[in-house]
Amino acid sequence: MTDFRETLATVDRQGNRRWVYPAIVWGYFFQRRTIVAILLLAFYLLMPWISIDGKQAILLDIAQRKFVFFGATFWATDTKFLMLLLGFMAFSLFFWTALFGRVWCGWACPETIFLEFLFRPIETLIEGNAAARRRLDAQPWNLQKITKKTLKIGVFALLSWGITSTALAYIVGREPLLHMMTRSPFENWTPFLFTLVVSGITFFQFGWFREQFCTIACPYARFQSVLLDPHSLLVGYDKTRGEPRGKLERGPEQHRGDCVDCGLCVRVCPTGIDIRNGLQLECIQCTACADACDSVMVKIGRPTGLVRYDNDAGLAGKKSPLLRPRVVIYAAILAVYLCIFSYALSTRELSEFQFIRPRGDTPFTILADGRISNHMHVHISNKSNVEESYSLDVDRSTGVEVITVGGALKIAPGQDMSFPVFFDFPQSLLHNGRLSVKASVTSDRGFHVEQAVSLLGPNE
Repeated sequence: MTDFRETLATVDRQGNRRWVYPAIVWGYFFQRRTIVAILLLAFYLLMPWISIDGKQAILLDIAQRKFVFFGATFWATDTKFLMLLLGFMAFSLFFWTALFGRVWCGWACPETIFLEFLFRPIETLIEGNAAARRRLDAQPWNLQKITKKTLKIGVFALLSWGITSTALAYIVGREPLLHMMTRSPFENWTPFLFTLVVSGITFFQFGWFREQFCTIACPYARFQSVLLDPHSLLVGYDKTRGEPRGKLERGPEQHRGDCVDCGLCVRVCPTGIDIRNGLQLECIQCTACADACDSVMVKIGRPTGLVRYDNDAGLAGKKSPLLRPRVVIYAAILAVYLCIFSYALSTRELSEFQFIRPRGDTPFTILADGRISNHMHVHISNKSNVEESYSLDVDRSTGVEVITVGGALKIAPGQDMSFPVFFDFPQSLLHNGRLSVKASVTSDRGFHVEQAVSLLGPNE
């Protein structure tokens, strides 16, 4: 007999796909997972349409290198925050996995949320429960089958388009997206192709590929073994209490475990595994098997929890410490990341500037009075939530004069702009054709930073 660890439950011996038709048991965990799923779906679908301080709640404008999170604007120059955020997320994954196993997979992963709480319920509504879907796929093509499959494909395509359009709203912004939707696709080729391709991938993923992503493509399942220890929480089967398993029989007391070998835990599993075989790569810890087993235990009058949230030590009847070296280390690293991030955020300057010499421009110009003029652009970013007025200056004692067009430089909140600026100075100040001065940018709200500027002139 082939060992279960050497094969996939969704692939037969010939290597063909074995389709999974998971049943749904409305149990304790499923009710709570439904609440979490609804909240996460609402968060994803609504965030682009909610405004905070006059800005889209979450905007990842890659083209403009601008990122907005709940009213705070970050720019490409704020890479340290991205580094800190990615590090914090990585160690959060390590920390929560060490404590609660693959809770991400079963409760919050987009694959699980979209499939189990959006696409699968609609499929059930159109085609029926697990048994009805199995019969429908097995029967020859007829009017009923064509009608149901066509309706399902149409609804799935619409859902895929909605999910992709929402993702596009996060990237280009809601107003530009709505504007593009009212125009011809030929006027916005790139967004149109993005929507078309990603919608197709989404439709393929949730319409056909499904659990294969978790069992074949997802990297998290592969490295979970190095993140778990015998005390990590997981969904497991209590072999001590359940074995030897056997059918429920009436009459004299049978020397058997509580498992009646009904197979319901397998029939509800979205990846088609048998939880009684122990921890497996394909298990996403969705707790469907725990709800199914509890429903059977209640019917036959036995205690629930034969399949439950526990750890290897607990399932073996041993005590399990909450604090272990790896948990403490992960928690300490997370605390350090959080402190650094909080400090960096609290001391973050809400304005930035940089002097840039225009590409291809003449390095310098000799004026009629013999002075030298350097043409540059000053690029200023206003990351605050209010309009800022900036002014440029240099130490007049150096003999250098800075000239801007239009006086004060006003920039709207969350915007960045470039302004032309001219540095005029006597030729006598040059040394080997160069002159270094310090230019400052000051705002009405207290921002003041200096930057060294290298000015050029004739080398005589």
